[in-house]
Amino acid sequence: MSHQAIYRKFRPKIFDDVLGQEHVTRTLKNQILTGNIAHAYLFSGIRGTGKTSTAKIFSRAVNCLDNHDGNPCNECEICKSILDETNMDVIEMDAASNNGVEDIRELRDKVQFLPVKSKYKVYIIDEVHMLSKGAFNALLKTLEEPPDHLLFILATTEPQKIPATILSRCQRFDLKRIKSSVIVENMEKICHEIGIEYEEKALKLIAANSEGAMRDALSILDRCVSFNDKIDYETVMDLLGTVNYQVVAKAADYIIDKDIKNTMLLVDNILNMGKEITIFLDELIMCFRNMLIVKTTGSTDNIIRISEEEAEELKKTSSKIPVDDLVNVIEELSDAQLECKRALNPRVMLETKLIKLLRSENSSSIKELSRKIEELENNIKNSGFSKINNSGKPVVKKYEPEKTIDVAQHETKMQEHAVTVENRQTSEPETEKNRTYGNKSDEEIKNEIANGWQSILKKVRSENAGLQAIIRESKLKEVSNKKIVFEFDPKFTFHINAANQPKNKLQFKKILSGILNEDCEIEFVVKKNKKSDKPEQTMEDVYEGLKKEFGEEIVEFKQED
Repeated sequence: MSHQAIYRKFRPKIFDDVLGQEHVTRTLKNQILTGNIAHAYLFSGIRGTGKTSTAKIFSRAVNCLDNHDGNPCNECEICKSILDETNMDVIEMDAASNNGVEDIRELRDKVQFLPVKSKYKVYIIDEVHMLSKGAFNALLKTLEEPPDHLLFILATTEPQKIPATILSRCQRFDLKRIKSSVIVENMEKICHEIGIEYEEKALKLIAANSEGAMRDALSILDRCVSFNDKIDYETVMDLLGTVNYQVVAKAADYIIDKDIKNTMLLVDNILNMGKEITIFLDELIMCFRNMLIVKTTGSTDNIIRISEEEAEELKKTSSKIPVDDLVNVIEELSDAQLECKRALNPRVMLETKLIKLLRSENSSSIKELSRKIEELENNIKNSGFSKINNSGKPVVKKYEPEKTIDVAQHETKMQEHAVTVENRQTSEPETEKNRTYGNKSDEEIKNEIANGWQSILKKVRSENAGLQAIIRESKLKEVSNKKIVFEFDPKFTFHINAANQPKNKLQFKKILSGILNEDCEIEFVVKKNKKSDKPEQTMEDVYEGLKKEFGEEIVEFKQED
């Protein structure tokens, strides 16, 4: 007899054997017991969670001649024929290979025939999302008004690809990922039944790598059974190509301590053992993910791929790193994993990313510091206070009543203050009020402005770039009695208006007076277009021109009295 895969040999035969899906199996059993059976069902969920197995059990249960508490007996003629796949009333289709309109039309024609010996004619369509748009439309009418003897069971891993018109005509059941503890318990039961020794740690590693799919776990178990007569941790690790968790934990510890030397040596050893870079990064990311869960929840219930003993060690390691840094490490490692998949030399990319990560400063601390600085600046601007306490709030000086002082003592202090101010004024540089201007002629001022115009514009730009953009369109017209007149071309309407605004005019006057060392007045005017020098034409001129053109005998000039 040929070998039968473990997942097929131990496929569930009744609803009670479907593990981790009690919310589905209980509902189906109640419908069978009450006779409240719908005409179409949709089972959705990830691979290996029991969609097809549940569909087959349901097809037997609705046709069973002697069901027990909603479960098929698997002993009657109908159940045995369905198990042997000799029953013509239960048809299983693969939509991946039968997804055309013609396939569904053929099915639609056949459903009209009554079942041969069963109560219901059952169609199980696996991976139904693979049907084409036309095939769905062909199936729609049959689903909408099916014969009483017809039952459709659809199964899919991608329900979002199924049209809403199909979904609305089915009773939908979503099968969940199976818990690791349930998978481990089932594998232990199977190992006892087939008589093979195992390590609990090895079974937990298998369950962790199955990601909630029972079929995947049993397939890995089947490989381990074929490889060795005992299922141990090292065997599972070699077959899966994963890195020993202790090594991954050590790598995580080095990264937390920012130990570049030991991290690089460890990575070198792992890669020399032939381990895949992406698999190593996946294990490392999962390790930091578990730390993040432990750190934020304080519980080890939601950790994956590790045992309870390892979880306790992980809890101690997670205390060395803050949550924000954990998030940053996970993000950086995820980016590294993505780039390593595309890189021509993944090893160099991995080492570069790790060194960059270990050399970087505490980014979360920098972000927090930047946030606090920004908050302090906003408080200063909004409140006008010059002093800020540690909490970021302005310090308000409490009101204190003035103290009584001696009058003579007060007069002495005032005199001292006056002397100090006088001495300070003699030592301070010139201000706008005490500045002593020169006595330049208008011609000298005009020449100085004309020769140093670019320097003047540069000085204006350093103080007010917008004002410089306005002034540069003007030209010096004249200087009269230290009144400097600038003119704008008529097309610069905006510029002349802006230049004559009091604040702009005053600022330009201060800048120009400072450069010239003269107290000047400023005026902005619009340039006037020059009138033509040609004299106006009189009627006599017109008459003379006409005589030359047409002749004196034709043209006559008359003047009104």
